[in-house]
Amino acid sequence: MQKRFAILSAVALLAGSAATAQAQAGIGVIGGVSQATFTGGGSQGITWRTTFLAGLVGILPLGEDLAIRPELHFATKGAQARLGRTADAALDLTYLEIPLLLQVRPGSADLLRPQLYGGMSVGALLGCRREEADCEDDPDFVGHDFDTSIIVGGEVEVFGAGVGMRYEAGLTRVKADQEGLEILNGVMSFTVRYILPR
Repeated sequence: MQKRFAILSAVALLAGSAATAQAQAGIGVIGGVSQATFTGGGSQGITWRTTFLAGLVGILPLGEDLAIRPELHFATKGAQARLGRTADAALDLTYLEIPLLLQVRPGSADLLRPQLYGGMSVGALLGCRREEADCEDDPDFVGHDFDTSIIVGGEVEVFGAGVGMRYEAGLTRVKADQEGLEILNGVMSFTVRYILPR
């Protein structure tokens, strides 16, 4: 999976670099509030928790209606687990993520410009806390140092700003030591992004 993602990334970046000779690229900021949880066969008793993402977004046009959309952002994920009638335990995961997305944006002359996008993301785990303690101090928790996921989403753009929604479906097990019992990240995000004036 990592090798395929590297090849896809290289091809997309080369295509984007070639396209900038014909169309001007843009860079901006993106932020959002998310509802994160775990999916998969080992996610029983898990509830949503509120998280966030914040970082940079680029636009590399591939013509009038298509663009490569690389992003670089910090994102928190994880979930809440019900321990009893009143107690919750949270698993708090922090990643540095690099999504590489293909964006379709028809109707360049319209005031309201709908956009759809999708692609892959790879993230490096920066921090992990379980029940207010560092995961490294918990011998029962063995996690992956990275995460891979598929992202699909959409936006409505007005005057360079876009308000949108995306879903990120994890492909890498959160707990590396649980063979045959998948626990994957699942994140629904509500985002705002702004491309800086050139």
